[in-house]
Amino acid sequence: MNTLNKRYIWTFFLVLLLIMVVAYLFNTYATKSAPKYYSSDSDAAIKCITVKDTEGNIIFQTGEPVHVEDEYINEKNQHYIVTKISGSEGVAEIKTQLPPQDIDNALNTISSINMYPNYSIPVAAPLEDTHVVIYHTHTDESYVPTSGQTSEPGNGDILDIGKVLQTALQKEGVRVTHSDNLHDPHDINAYIRSRRTAVQLIKKQPDAVFDLHRDSAPVQAYQTSINGVDSAKIMVVIGRSNPNMQTNLEYAKRIKAAADEVHPGLMRGIFIGKGDYNQDLYPTSILFECGTAKLSEDDAVIAVHSLTDAIIRVLQQ
Repeated sequence: MNTLNKRYIWTFFLVLLLIMVVAYLFNTYATKSAPKYYSSDSDAAIKCITVKDTEGNIIFQTGEPVHVEDEYINEKNQHYIVTKISGSEGVAEIKTQLPPQDIDNALNTISSINMYPNYSIPVAAPLEDTHVVIYHTHTDESYVPTSGQTSEPGNGDILDIGKVLQTALQKEGVRVTHSDNLHDPHDINAYIRSRRTAVQLIKKQPDAVFDLHRDSAPVQAYQTSINGVDSAKIMVVIGRSNPNMQTNLEYAKRIKAAADEVHPGLMRGIFIGKGDYNQDLYPTSILFECGTAKLSEDDAVIAVHSLTDAIIRVLQQ
C-alpha cells in the first residue's frame, strides 16, 4: 500500500473520530436533565403546580414537584392529601384538621431519636451550647426583583439568605456553620451533590440542619406582612420517602407552631412531598422555601429574621 493511500485512510478515520466526538458532546449537552423549577429565566419557563380542593378553591401553589399521595398542612393546620395530578394542576382532599392545641403540644423531645444511634440531640441545652448547620442544595436560586433573573449559577441570592439566618442566630448565641458549597447545575442530581455536603455537616452532631431554598410559586402565594412590614412567607418541605419522616415532620410542626405564635402569617404551610430531600440523614433536618422568585431578596430577609424567632423558641425547649 503506497503512502498516499495510507494518508487517505488515516484522514478518513480521523474525520470519523471527530464526527463521533462532536455527536457525543452535542447529545450530552442537548439532553441535559431539566431543572427542578425552570429551564431558563423566562416567566413561561417557571413551572408551578396549582393544587385545588374538590370545589375549585386553591389549596397551595409551588414549584416543587407534586405527586399523588403528597400532603400539605396549610396555615390553619388543615391537612390535605393530593389525589390527582394532571399537568400543572392537582386536586387534594381533606385528610385531617389538627386542633391548634395538638400543634402547640408537639413533642418537646423527639421520641424516635433512637432510630439514629450515632447522634445525640440535646433538647434542653442552653443556646451557647446549641449548634445549627445551614446549606443550600440549589445554590443558583435568586430573586428576580433583586438580581433580574431566577438563576445565578455559583452566586445565587439564596446564599445571602443563608448568611442572614446565620447572623441572626449567632446574635442570639447559637453557634452556626453555614456552608456555601456549590451544587450547580440546578438539575435532578443536585440533591446527590448536596448530600455530600450534608454528610460532612452532620458529623458535627448539630441540633438542627437547614437546607434553604426559594420557591417559584406566584407572588400571592408567598406575599404577607409581618408587624406591618412587607415580607415573604416561609414554607417547610418534608420528604415522605424518608422511612423516619415522622420524626422530621414533628420537628417541622414545632417550628410552625412557634412561628404561628410569635409571627402569625409567616408560615404558609408544610408540604410533604415524594422524595427524601436528604432528610433521612438526620432527625432534625428541615428544608425551608424562603419566598418565591418574583418577590425580592429583601422580602425573604424579613421572613428569615422572623423565622429566627421561631427557631430560637424551639431550640430553647
